[in-house]
Amino acid sequence: MSNSWSSHIDASSDDSRPVLVGYDGSTNSEMAVWWAADVARSSKRTLRILTSYALPTMVALGVSAGYVVPALSSEEVHEIDTRHRTMLNELADRVRKQLPDLPVDTFLEQGAPATAILKASDDVAMIVLGTRGVGSAQGLLMGSVSYAVVHRAKCPVMLVPESSNRSVPGKVVVGVDGSSRSTQAAQWALSLATCMHRPLEVVTAWHYPYQAMVPEAGMMMGPNIEELRLALLRDAKQLVEREKHRLEGPHGTSIDANAVEGSATDVLSEQAGPQDVIVVSSKSHSLLASVLLGSTAVSLAHRSRGPVVIVHPV
Repeated sequence: MSNSWSSHIDASSDDSRPVLVGYDGSTNSEMAVWWAADVARSSKRTLRILTSYALPTMVALGVSAGYVVPALSSEEVHEIDTRHRTMLNELADRVRKQLPDLPVDTFLEQGAPATAILKASDDVAMIVLGTRGVGSAQGLLMGSVSYAVVHRAKCPVMLVPESSNRSVPGKVVVGVDGSSRSTQAAQWALSLATCMHRPLEVVTAWHYPYQAMVPEAGMMMGPNIEELRLALLRDAKQLVEREKHRLEGPHGTSIDANAVEGSATDVLSEQAGPQDVIVVSSKSHSLLASVLLGSTAVSLAHRSRGPVVIVHPV
């Protein structure tokens, strides 16, 4: 199956794509591996762990001027490769020991980290990355890599911060705004919540779109400010209740719905703790709550205490 968006994370007879996670040896990336293992196990998928490293190069001078040549000998390259392979295999063995029923595959690639991850994601259901890496030029999971992958991936991407806590039972929080993209993301969030046996909280954020004032009088033009606030609150509650009703069914997952005043980033980050997973759509165009990849989703990934999944619906 090609790497296209799916409305669910649970595996089926026609979709057995693995969960891909990047690992660079850092504490944050190992945390991402364990979150990915939880998702893969609960959704009955294979866990694919990828480690990538880039070799230093230098620009040749003299006769070969302008050409990029390796800066290391073949023996040094072999040593680096062996070190990364050992690191990768040791983590995979720990995962297999703790989760013996979870199929685990490992891949070691040489090259640019973001390119390696995206190349390996052609046939995966989801990508999981830490938000911080080892902090060197060869680090796999630095912010720039996560940012590049989120913007170019065709499947959902989970970003795991260092503050996340998978040892405590949590919920799945999904941001909705009435757009078709957020509706599809909510369906995916329900699938994740059901697989992981977590309750689902459907949240919409609302705020005043503008305040028209008469500068001379210092008074608002048009409807009373309180009437406008109540009207916006009513619309937001109706929106989120409709979404809750649409998601309800025989799946057995508990669903709560909340309309909260504030920006989408503030509301979602405050509604979720380190143990919770936030799900947002990559793009939205509604005035009620803006969940934009270029602003809210990326800002949320930096501010959230728990994992954030950015879904790319079609």
